[in-house]
Amino acid sequence: MEQTIHNRSVGNKALITFFAIVILLSAVAETMICRGGPDWLYLVLMWIPALAAAVANCISFRENREPFSLKKLFAKGGFRKCALRYVLLGCVLPLVYLLIPYMIYWGLYPTNFAYHGVSLGVILGDIVPVMVVGIFTSLLSALGEEIGWRGFMVPALYERLGLNKTLLISSLFWCCWHLPLLIGGDYMPGTPLWYQLPAFVLCIFPVGVMAGLLTLESGSLWPAAFLHAAHNNYDQMVFQVITAGANKMYFVSETGVLTILCAWALAAVMYIRVKKQAKYL
Repeated sequence: MEQTIHNRSVGNKALITFFAIVILLSAVAETMICRGGPDWLYLVLMWIPALAAAVANCISFRENREPFSLKKLFAKGGFRKCALRYVLLGCVLPLVYLLIPYMIYWGLYPTNFAYHGVSLGVILGDIVPVMVVGIFTSLLSALGEEIGWRGFMVPALYERLGLNKTLLISSLFWCCWHLPLLIGGDYMPGTPLWYQLPAFVLCIFPVGVMAGLLTLESGSLWPAAFLHAAHNNYDQMVFQVITAGANKMYFVSETGVLTILCAWALAAVMYIRVKKQAKYL
């Protein structure tokens, strides 16, 4: 974790600027989306954290009296090399906490599975290419968020607050950033709002914890970016598409009870492993 922040010192002005830009510009974009704005606004929204991080890092150069360097700017943004195992873990974790709930749901309601009665070979032949290629297309949008959330916010908070408070604040902020889209938009429909909001937070919070831990361990934003991209692709582009049922959002996806349980279990395992390593305390 020392590797993650050894060349990073974010001043208060830079950190405040980051949150101010994210909150103000996101409020504008989300309001336009909720009022029926075009779909490309979602892409704009997801790149607002990256813009905020870039501006904040430029301010950080001035606060630290460092000469501006594009190479340093990318490094401060989290664009650093890391071990391949962290990137692979970022792709595998969402597969575990999403696929297990969907498989249980398909077992409970087999006719709601689009491939019910189809051989495993045909299923894998159809969905595996989409799952693999889709990660890279989804990365185009997920990267915008991760430059801000895990490239800037997590390391900046960690150097001030330590591990526990960083994971708590960064994950909660990420959850709350989505809530206007649930309240006023058409994001993750299928359940009443009184259930949808707390269920979404309970599901996405442990995902934020996993992304934060991967970032701090690897010293790079790439594992979190691939986790985010894989999560969006697996759920929205694959599993939801092949799953019917008016009740499915109570069981699976980002508001499902089964997904919540699986995500918390994985986050707990990762957190306990990290806490056992003294250098991360």
